[in-house]
Amino acid sequence: MWWKQLDRDAENLRSLERYIDPSATVEETAILRGAVAIGPGTTICHGAFIQGPVKIGANCLVGNNTMIRGPLLVGDGTRIGYAAELKNAVIGKGVAIGPLCYVADSVLEDEVYLGAMVRTSNQMLDRSTAKSMHDGKIVDTGLEKLGAYIGEKTALGIQDVILPGRVVPAHSIFGPHITISKNYSPGRYVLKQELEYTAIT
Repeated sequence: MWWKQLDRDAENLRSLERYIDPSATVEETAILRGAVAIGPGTTICHGAFIQGPVKIGANCLVGNNTMIRGPLLVGDGTRIGYAAELKNAVIGKGVAIGPLCYVADSVLEDEVYLGAMVRTSNQMLDRSTAKSMHDGKIVDTGLEKLGAYIGEKTALGIQDVILPGRVVPAHSIFGPHITISKNYSPGRYVLKQELEYTAIT
C-alpha cells in the first residue's frame, strides 16, 4: 500500500537534525524552520520557505518563493520550480517539478516530470475518506487527505490535475490540461480539442 510509505518516512524523519552542508547555498531571504537537512551542492533560492522535518538531497534546486512543509523527503538532483507548494510527500531522485505546482500527501518516483501548475488533489469534496487501488481492488485508505502515486519517468503536462488516491503509471506521458480521474494503463495520453472558427465581419 503506497500511502503507508508516507507514514514510514514521516516516522523516520522524527529523528532528523538540522544540517546544512557547507557546499549548499541558502539565500538570505529563504526561511528554514525546524529540522531541515540540506545536502551538498543544493541551492535554496530567494523567498523559499521550508518547515521541517524536511530532508533535501544533493544537487537539488528549490526555486524562488517555494513553500515546503514537512514531513518531506527530496531525492538527489531534484529541481523544484518557482512558487511550488509541497507538503507531506516523498519525492524521488532527478524529479522536475514545474512552477506553481501543488504536490501534497503524494509519492513521486524517480525522474518524474511535472509541467507548470500540475496539481495533486488531496481531499474529496464530500470530505469522505480517500480510496485507492491495491492489488487490483479498491481500498478505503481511511485517510481524509491523500494525493497521488506517480510512477518513475512519467511526464505530466501543464495544468494536469490528479484526483485523490490515483495511481499514475510509470513510463507514461500525459499531455496538458488532463484531469486524471482514474487509474490508466501505461502509455501516451493527449486531450483532443476542437476549435470552431467564425470570421468577424
